[in-house]
Amino acid sequence: MRVKMTVKFDCAVIGMGVSGVLLAKELATQGFKVVLFHDDKPINMSLAESLPATVNPLLERLGLMKYLQHEIHFPCSGTFSSWGAAQLQHPRLESTMQGHGWKVDKHGLVRQLAYDLPDSVVKLHKVISIERQPSHWLLGSKSNGQVIEVCARFVVDASGRQGYLPRALNISRHCFDKLMAFVVNVPRISGEKLSHPVLVEAQQNHWGLVSKMNQNQNMLAIFSNQASPDFELYKSFENWHEISQDSLYFKQFIPQEYSTKVRMVNASSHICSQLTGDNWLMVGDAAMSFDPLSSHGMTTSMYMAEKACHAIMQSFTGNRAGLADYSEQMTSIYNTYLNELVQRYNAEQRWQGSPFWQSKQQLKMTNECMLVS
Repeated sequence: MRVKMTVKFDCAVIGMGVSGVLLAKELATQGFKVVLFHDDKPINMSLAESLPATVNPLLERLGLMKYLQHEIHFPCSGTFSSWGAAQLQHPRLESTMQGHGWKVDKHGLVRQLAYDLPDSVVKLHKVISIERQPSHWLLGSKSNGQVIEVCARFVVDASGRQGYLPRALNISRHCFDKLMAFVVNVPRISGEKLSHPVLVEAQQNHWGLVSKMNQNQNMLAIFSNQASPDFELYKSFENWHEISQDSLYFKQFIPQEYSTKVRMVNASSHICSQLTGDNWLMVGDAAMSFDPLSSHGMTTSMYMAEKACHAIMQSFTGNRAGLADYSEQMTSIYNTYLNELVQRYNAEQRWQGSPFWQSKQQLKMTNECMLVS
C-alpha cells in the first residue's frame, strides 16, 4: 500500500465531537495548523442535551450563540422532576440576569460547527496508528486506500468515552459506577401537557428522562445498571409499557403500538488518572465522563476545549505550567461533580430495598479517586 508524504501539523485532534471540533476551531483561529481525525460511522439517533443559563457567557466567548438560533435548538428554562417524592417539582426559575438555558441537538451542533471550521483545518478519517517520538507524534490514517502519515507537535484525545490515548499510553481510569442509558427517539404524543421540554422521574429500579427534540419528536431514556432486576428488559422497547406501568409521568410519553430499536449507551462516571503529559492532553468524555443526571456533560466539554486551547498555546511557548493548571482545574471540577452526584442520588429514599438505588447511594470516593491529577 502506497504511503503519502508525511504532512506536518502543530496539533492533531482525535475525535469530532463537541470538544474536538471546538478545540480545532479555537486553535486554527489562533493561527495553528490543525488536523482533525474523525470516524465516519453514521449517526442514526438524535441526542438531546440541556444547557443551563449559567453557560451563556461561555457560549458568547466561544461564538456559539449564533448556532443556537437554528430551529434544531431552542430555549429551555429548566427541568420538571419527580425525585424524592411523587409530586412533580417545577423547574426553578433561572435568574433573569442569566436569561434562559438551551435544549441542544448535540449531533446537529457538531454538524454546524464542522461545516464552519476554518479551511486551514484538515479533516482525515480515523486514526489507525500512533507512535510517540521524543519531540513529536506520528499518526496514520487511511483515505481512498492510501495511508496518510501525520507528524504533529501535540496530540489531543477528544475521541469520547472509549478514549484513544488511555489505551495507547496505558493510562488507567477511575470508574465510579456502571450506569447505562437505554435510548429511543419516538413521536410526540398529541395533547402532551408538559410545558417545559425536560422531565426526570425516579422509579423503583431506574430513572427515566423525557427530552423534547422538536415539535414532532421526543427522546426517551431509561438509566439503570445490572443491579436492576429489569436490566435485560430495557433492551426491547416492547417492554417499556410494562416496565413503566408504576410511573406517574414517564409512561404518558411512551407511544402505544409503536416499535423502535433501543440504543444502549454507556452513561457511567469516570476520570482518567492522568489528563495531560508531554505534548498531549485529553478533553471531553475521553478525559472524564458525567452521569446525565448532572447535565454537566456538554457544558464541561465546551469549557475544556476553551481551557485546553490556552494550555496548548502556553505549551508551544515552552511554558509547561499551563498543562498542569489544566489538569488541576479539571480534576477539581470533577471532584465537585462527584460530591453533588452522591447527594442527588441520596435525596431519593423511597425505594431503600431496591438493588439499583442501593448501588447508586453506596458510591464511595476513596482518597485515591479524590487525588487524581
